[in-house]
Amino acid sequence: MSIDPKNPLKVLHNAVNSTILIRLKDGIEYLGRLKICDNYLNMIIENAKEMMDGSVTAKFGEIFIRGNNILFIKPQAD
Repeated sequence: MSIDPKNPLKVLHNAVNSTILIRLKDGIEYLGRLKICDNYLNMIIENAKEMMDGSVTAKFGEIFIRGNNILFIKPQAD
């Protein structure tokens, strides 16, 4: 079995203009379109939905998320 290692930054840079799910360390999740991401995982998300326990609690046009607050990032199938 061969495992193809992936660079997380490369995966994120390839996910620009795609939908992603981000969970922060405090448990809040954001679902939206990745506009830009830097090498520190700071990112701008467009059409973001804030979710708690799977339900939408707020909607934002554009948000900035600081990389050191991120627990995980999951690219979504569009």
